[in-house]
Amino acid sequence: MKAYRIVDADFVKREIGRMPLVDVRPPLRYDEGHIPGAVNVRLDMAAASNDPSEELAEMFREDGIYPEDAAIVYCQIGVHAKIACDYLASEGYSNLYLYAGSMNDWASDPARPVQRSQAAFARAS
Repeated sequence: MKAYRIVDADFVKREIGRMPLVDVRPPLRYDEGHIPGAVNVRLDMAAASNDPSEELAEMFREDGIYPEDAAIVYCQIGVHAKIACDYLASEGYSNLYLYAGSMNDWASDPARPVQRSQAAFARAS
């Protein structure tokens, strides 16, 4: 059994504010625009460690997301989100939702809100 279920934008939209939303892209991409309420957990930092699965799980725990918790994971197109879910599965996470379309899909509909971080506003000025 997979540790994650694949979900679409409608599912994500319904769950905003009810379930943790985790963006695993690098901070620059996250700052430029992310799904409202998402936290940024850097898959690239975890992947650079000696034990990427444990490192990513530690980052999730630092954000208050534990193996028994439900959480939605996304990236830019879904590939890195799947890698993150696979890493987390090996650390006991079993209630994850993979937003397969990820940010590309989310941003394709102008009716869906996109939040920018203060860092992005500072770079733009």
